[in-house]
Amino acid sequence: MTQIFKTVLSMSLSGAILIAVLLCGIRLLRGRLGRQWQYYIWMIVVMRLLLPFGPEVSLMGQAYRAADRMMAQGTQMVQRERPGGQDVEDAAKRAGQHLEEGTERSPGQNTQGYMVQDTARAKPEAAALAGKYLWVIWLAAALGMLIRKISMYQSYIKYVKAGAEPVGDLALLDQLAVAAHKCGINKAVELCVNPLVASPMLVGYFHPSIVLPSADVSEREFCWIAMHELTHYRRRDILYKWLVQAVVCLHWFNPFVHMMSREIDRACEFACDEAVVAKMGYDSAADYGKTLLNAMAAGSTYREPLAAVNMSANKELLRERLGAIMNCKKHTKAKGLITVGLTACVALGAFFIGVYPSSAAEPKASAQEKSKASNEASGAEAERYYEEHSLPLFYIAFGELDERAQEMWLDRIYADRNHQFFSVCVWRLDGDSPLIQTFAQRFYEEDDVAFFSILADEMMSEEALEGWLEQALSDQKWNFQSMLYDKLNRGEEKDELEKALEAEQKEAYRLVGVTWNGKNCYYEEQLVHIFLDIRMPDRSFYTLDMNPAGTVDIKIERAADGKITGVAYMTEAEVAELFGDMGEDVNLTADKAEVDVEFPRKMTVCMPVCRIREGAGEEFQVVGLLGEGETVNVLGKKEAADGQMWYLLDRESLPQKIDASVKVCYVRGDLLEVN
Repeated sequence: MTQIFKTVLSMSLSGAILIAVLLCGIRLLRGRLGRQWQYYIWMIVVMRLLLPFGPEVSLMGQAYRAADRMMAQGTQMVQRERPGGQDVEDAAKRAGQHLEEGTERSPGQNTQGYMVQDTARAKPEAAALAGKYLWVIWLAAALGMLIRKISMYQSYIKYVKAGAEPVGDLALLDQLAVAAHKCGINKAVELCVNPLVASPMLVGYFHPSIVLPSADVSEREFCWIAMHELTHYRRRDILYKWLVQAVVCLHWFNPFVHMMSREIDRACEFACDEAVVAKMGYDSAADYGKTLLNAMAAGSTYREPLAAVNMSANKELLRERLGAIMNCKKHTKAKGLITVGLTACVALGAFFIGVYPSSAAEPKASAQEKSKASNEASGAEAERYYEEHSLPLFYIAFGELDERAQEMWLDRIYADRNHQFFSVCVWRLDGDSPLIQTFAQRFYEEDDVAFFSILADEMMSEEALEGWLEQALSDQKWNFQSMLYDKLNRGEEKDELEKALEAEQKEAYRLVGVTWNGKNCYYEEQLVHIFLDIRMPDRSFYTLDMNPAGTVDIKIERAADGKITGVAYMTEAEVAELFGDMGEDVNLTADKAEVDVEFPRKMTVCMPVCRIREGAGEEFQVVGLLGEGETVNVLGKKEAADGQMWYLLDRESLPQKIDASVKVCYVRGDLLEVN
């Protein structure tokens, strides 16, 4: 229904453009091209407002696409100007807080994308929420208006017929039969009188009846009355008016549609007057005008509904009608050619303005070709937006791809280790997409907790998470167990798991000769200076412990499956590689390694996600993010209350702008390394 409502909006906008053009054109023409043309030309607009069809390339299609692009670009610009704050912290948590503790990320990847994720996600969520309720309001109002109009018309007709008496004057009945024959009407038309009606009128379509305010009317006037009402019947004006009322109900929110309805009511009477005068002779226009004046003089008790056809009118409209009647002339060939040309222009304009989306029926083969072309175009756009690192625009393009193309993009993004774009793709997938299960299984088998966590956050139900947890427990995959306990908010079980894992790990160390006594580590009865255990081949998780009182540097050796195979002494080259070019600047204290360097100096982020805080400590608010490989200027260092070292950053060296209200920017000391 959201798509239907979107189509109705595009139809309404198309119709508004046509209505504005026609209203201006009709005012300029001032009746020069015939009143009947001015009446029936509106049928093109009515059809544009009712039929959701148009060419593949249309004004509305381009307008909607341009609007989508502008909204996405505007979203991106706003996010670039925002300093971060709580939204950034939430985004970082959702992207995987475990990343800061060691999950791998591609070097140089711009963490500013995390700031865009909330906005990129908020856009489709807000649009979906608006669509969910707006179409209900639109449809309820449209049905309510239509039911009300039908009820009012039926009530009016009921009251008119209830007070109507058949006319028994044979002369009037004969005249009615003659008038019907002139108009080419073979159906029997009743003649009644009801003193409560405002003027002569035609009611009913399947059982037409002309109702007079009084039977005391001259034969000449009755002739004009009969011709006028029968002309309405012959031209099916009642059906035309009801069609217009259906359009008004469908597009009740569009003021141009209400203007069109009033203009059609006016044009209906002008066109009928012109047709009657043309049939009865232009020399008789004065008599016809006099009949209209007499009809206007009649009183009124009932107010006619919008779809009724009668002879009465307000004084201003009557004056205009009388002027038009007196100026009625036979149309020339030149006028005929001009009207044909203008009609063709309006029809072509209505067609090419189009709607969005175009839903004209196509042969199967043509539809497949169209889908292929659309997929190729969307693929090219996705490629461009991916290269430009434009998350909101990539989100739109990715959603227009077919499932096969989406799978290829997910493979590529996974190979690039691009967490932000993978999150955007996941938001665009349907909840029942087979790609979710396929990639979840792949990540599980490849022990990729970071990407699996994205799927768990966005697309997995609690039941699915429970199933994966059971499998992780069965396979003894502690990293997946820990992550899934977090997703399921089962903190106590996670704590028990971590304690058990710690005990199991120390037992594994003991079996290869490494023992612990409090915070002191020993190997072959020697106090360890540097202890290094890289648990994953890709260095995504490791343990590093340093004791300045130690005398040996050791590292844990593991097999491809992650099991400990032994212990080895670290060489000087390995130590130098571990600490970069800090060399002798490494000054080890009793509890931790502290880098003693001169400031200011450049340092590089060595973890996938690095939070910038407005103070030295975890309790301070996050004001920005840095990514692995990004370089900043460090002005100094400060020790927090818990003993953790924090670095003071030069705001001007940060890749993203920080709000001016933030006085200082700090990052945790273990997240940076000296260049």
